[in-house]
Amino acid sequence: MNSLQFSMALSYEQRIRVRHRLLEFLKFRVLASQQTFFEVDTLSNRQQWLSTMFPEALQLSEKELDQVWSQARWLYTEF
Repeated sequence: MNSLQFSMALSYEQRIRVRHRLLEFLKFRVLASQQTFFEVDTLSNRQQWLSTMFPEALQLSEKELDQVWSQARWLYTEF
């Protein structure tokens, strides 16, 4: 089952909760490493890393993952 199928199985509220938990999970990792966290940032690398570190996030669609990643970069890195 791909992430789009998982995404469809989640209710709107469940997707919001998973997105929130992922953003919180990323917070300390990004703050600790700043911009280096995003240096090798492809979708496949992201999904592979999440599969071991935070598999719950793979329930989100690729678009939702990208939105959370962008939000984490905006919120937690210095410009």
